Amino acid sequence: MAEALQALIAALTFPGLPGWTGLILALLLGLLVLAFLGMPFAVYGVKSRLEALEVQLAELRAELRRTGPAAAPRAQVEQDWEEPAGFTRREVEAGPRLSPPVPPPPAYSAPPLRERRAEPKLDWRAPRS
Repeated sequence: MAEALQALIAALTFPGLPGWTGLILALLLGLLVLAFLGMPFAVYGVKSRLEALEVQLAELRAELRRTGPAAAPRAQVEQDWEEPAGFTRREVEAGPRLSPPVPPPPAYSAPPLRERRAEPKLDWRAPRS
């Protein structure tokens, strides 16, 4: 057995590379072959599930066609909210505003000019003495 393995490794060895590289390549090739052998079984499993879903979808469509849109009466909706304070129906019925609303005054006002920090004004164009 050991001699057969040695002969296999010698046959798979690439010139200039270590002896184990051919064996690793053969193992990877074997895994690839096994993946291709197992693939049809996985595809057939998915195909049967898709066909079952297709049949269920066809049954649901047929049932919807039989019942029609008039078969399902709409439930009455109750009004369960209250209008906010200050809201009147006249505002809604009057239509959109013609002018934009006046914004509120700013929350932060700038301090007067005399209280602001003043930086010295430099004139870079002036000649240096």
